[in-house]
Amino acid sequence: MVLFAFTTLLGNLYYVDNAIIYMNKKKEPSKQFMKIFYVFCTLIVFVGAMIPMDAAWAMAEITMGGMTLINLPTCMGMGKTAINCLKDYEKQKKEGKNPVFKASAIGLNEQELDFWK
Repeated sequence: MVLFAFTTLLGNLYYVDNAIIYMNKKKEPSKQFMKIFYVFCTLIVFVGAMIPMDAAWAMAEITMGGMTLINLPTCMGMGKTAINCLKDYEKQKKEGKNPVFKASAIGLNEQELDFWK
């Protein structure tokens, strides 16, 4: 269980690194902050592996619920963009084209985007 948790942590830390850099306006946090963060995450893995299984599952369910509370409003906020993408795709298919996504076709400002240009 510890090995599974540790390897899962490594994968998730990759995502966290990218998210922290993105939220920090593409500036990497200090090495000291990241070392402290990694030690904290590693300790959490070992604590999680040592506590009773029902307590670990309860904590996992609570944190998953927290992520849901964050993700649902985000999905709702992005819903209009997703629907506009679908409509653009369907329009291109009806015209017999091989659909290619262009952000400007659905009203997104390409200057504000890293991808989707």
